[in-house]
Amino acid sequence: MLLLPFFVWLIGWHRASALVLVVALVTGAGLMALHQRALQSSIVAPLLDKKISVHITAQVVSDPKLGEPKVMPGYIKPATTTALISVITVTIRNVTYKTHIPLRFTTSQPFSALPGSVISCVGVLYSTPEKRVAGLFAERGPITLVHGAGSIGKVTGAIRGDFRVVAERVGGASGALIPGLVLGDTSLESHAFINDMLLSGLTHLTAVSGENFAIIAAFLLWILQWVLPHLKGRLLVTSIVLLGFIFLVRPSPSVLRATVMVSVLLIAKARGVRSSALAALGLAISILVLIDPFEATDPGFALSVAATAGILLLHTPVTTWLVRLVRHRKLAELLAISISANLICTPLTIAISGQFSIMSLPSNFFVEPIVAPITIVGFIAALIAPFASNFSFLLALSQKPFAAVIVWVASNFAKVPVVHLSKGFEGGSVGVLVLTCGWIALRWRTWGSR
Repeated sequence: MLLLPFFVWLIGWHRASALVLVVALVTGAGLMALHQRALQSSIVAPLLDKKISVHITAQVVSDPKLGEPKVMPGYIKPATTTALISVITVTIRNVTYKTHIPLRFTTSQPFSALPGSVISCVGVLYSTPEKRVAGLFAERGPITLVHGAGSIGKVTGAIRGDFRVVAERVGGASGALIPGLVLGDTSLESHAFINDMLLSGLTHLTAVSGENFAIIAAFLLWILQWVLPHLKGRLLVTSIVLLGFIFLVRPSPSVLRATVMVSVLLIAKARGVRSSALAALGLAISILVLIDPFEATDPGFALSVAATAGILLLHTPVTTWLVRLVRHRKLAELLAISISANLICTPLTIAISGQFSIMSLPSNFFVEPIVAPITIVGFIAALIAPFASNFSFLLALSQKPFAAVIVWVASNFAKVPVVHLSKGFEGGSVGVLVLTCGWIALRWRTWGSR
């Protein structure tokens, strides 16, 4: 990867850009190597797959997620709950070591500790293909809660839990979808419905991203203009609410990317500087990858960045092209959002899943207009759920018809057969080749006239 920009630098063509690429590649590769080396030489590395019992105290980093049962030869393996943990102490053969190691925690017991809680448990360490953790810790005894989450964790956990109860009262797949659209909480969704969302190209709706932040920020700035006359005051309040929203939806890769990007844009607006969204996206990527290089290999982070870049780079030309076809600018702009995002994400989607759904573009077009009202009203309903559950229920119930449209689109569009391709580099290359051919076909008339 270093050869091409280095060659460009040698021949003197765009030397500044080539030098930036070389520095970026060397920095990223160096940081990734350091992190991988630290995990491979950690205190638990010699214990992997040795079935040696160890005792740990660890902080829960992510929300516990319940999997589904697996059919094994002769029996059915029960569902397990997994979560990311950060080990504080590990006791091996009566010797305790203080450390800071990320592990994947798995248990067959009921486990619902909030992020920020500290647990104590005995278990066995196994190796895992997951790159960002040092190993897999399988519990082999009772799980003791040392202390619960902090005040912020308790508040956000209460909001998520109470809003989940409200969604259960709404009922059906529509009610289960609302927490996913608003907070990224898919715990109420059935595995069949999650599969329908995947096949119809709508999975990104239940992963909180920049779209959610943009909708909430725009709504707050609009409603605060009647309360706070000064722009800086409105931006300050909006920033505080968005900061709380991060803890509420949990800091996933796409959320962190959106957070940094929106923060840069808000700061630029407060200073009166003409901000560049593309530059803000670049800064967000750089900061997050420097902090945690493993974000660069996270599929959710890659898709989030690709979708945002697609909208920023292709929205205007795609809109111009669509206006000539549909003869209606508002309709063309609406279509251009989903088309631009899906075009750039297509090679990545094929590389990750090995599947290409021809219905992803029309399905996103149909549901795009109703995402904003569900997000705004659902966000208000979630905030008031702990102390006004009945009113929160009425607000959530008012959004059930909109959610039902998404459920209908997902369930019906998922019935259309998908194209199966190879995963990884081969499938991604096919996606890039198809997009390149499409771009050449669109530009052929312009080149011919020239």
